[in-house]
Amino acid sequence: MKRNGATVPSGGPGTTPCSIEAAPALAAIPVEQGTIPGGGAMVLRSALCQRLGGSRVSVVSGPAGSGKTVLLWSWVARAGLGDNVGWVAARRGDPDPPWFWLSVMSALRRTAAGWALAREMPEAPDQDGWAVVEGLLRSLVALRDPVWLVIDDVQELEPEVTRQLESLVLRAPPVLRFVLATRHGVRLSLHRVRLEGGLVEIRPADLRFSSAEAGELFAAAGVEVSEPTVALLHERTEGWAVGLRLAVLSLAGHPDPERFAAEFSGSDRTVAEYLLAEVLDRQPGPVRRLLVRTSILERVNGKLAALLTGDDAAERMLQDLEEANAFVVSLDGPRSWFRYHSMFAGLLALELRRTESGQVTGLHKAASQWFATHGYPLEAIRHAQAAEDWDRAATLLASHWGELHQDGQQAITHPPALRPRPQADG
Repeated sequence: MKRNGATVPSGGPGTTPCSIEAAPALAAIPVEQGTIPGGGAMVLRSALCQRLGGSRVSVVSGPAGSGKTVLLWSWVARAGLGDNVGWVAARRGDPDPPWFWLSVMSALRRTAAGWALAREMPEAPDQDGWAVVEGLLRSLVALRDPVWLVIDDVQELEPEVTRQLESLVLRAPPVLRFVLATRHGVRLSLHRVRLEGGLVEIRPADLRFSSAEAGELFAAAGVEVSEPTVALLHERTEGWAVGLRLAVLSLAGHPDPERFAAEFSGSDRTVAEYLLAEVLDRQPGPVRRLLVRTSILERVNGKLAALLTGDDAAERMLQDLEEANAFVVSLDGPRSWFRYHSMFAGLLALELRRTESGQVTGLHKAASQWFATHGYPLEAIRHAQAAEDWDRAATLLASHWGELHQDGQQAITHPPALRPRPQADG
């Protein structure tokens, strides 16, 4: 049957596998806003599918390209729920709350239970969103059989619409169940639902593919690679769905898979194009400047980021990026130290060389000084090396030789460590 111009297959539970890539019957469905090419290779993700839809509210949150949309479409197909699911994709920057709610009502009408709502549900585009929600709540009394409302890209909803959605979620009858997909945590007060045991949350760590799933993906796509190559690609992508999928596409017919895996990074053209369009280009200027300038670091905190950018709001930006699942990972409980996803870090390093190549040496020197002042000699030496400041690197090494050697930092205390680390080709 049709859903917003795309086909949702129906059938009994378990008849269609829950996949990490679109099954042929779902080929018309975009993986993440229509940016991932190809389709057909499938890997069962039964454990995730089984967690979906059984509770009053299910929330799937993960960064761009983590496989949220494909997971949901596959769950609908696998569970045979096509006739009982209303699907709405939020539109970026849409300022019209009534449009969104009319889309919700239209999606619900197309479910098997929609005949019971057809005459009850309001349809007045000139009403404000709150009035439409109230009318929708009144009409839901007519529902007798379970219906699932899937809302994709919840992060695109305007704050007012998000509050209206919260009202609907908290007040709707249990027969209406919600499945929400978002790139970052939904700003809904769902604590009561959680305490009542009515909330299922699938987070970025759950969406991350295991090494075994990565191997299954390559096998399903007919790409023959060795286990060590699969393990290396899994490590470099950190289990990121789109990264693995792009690797599959690039490896088809590649003469040297091992070399490809060793060099695969965020600076790869296909990966860079995706991350630019879906992540970096969506950031405001100050945030983009922070990400690009701090890409020289293996880890970053607010004070160090402020030093390299001149922006005192750097720590808040890092925390906001981490909350938004924007490929920024917290390294400690207080959320003071962060790192960038390895694929994203590769793109940022490429952007730094492209846009501010003349600043790279100065940034490394400033980072070296900061790390030395704050008691991190190993990182201070590494950034001195990267800046080709051999005198400073030698002085730091001589001053901290004993403690570094005692701590087992053999790589940095061995003389060849005073050579600069290789830089990825731009």
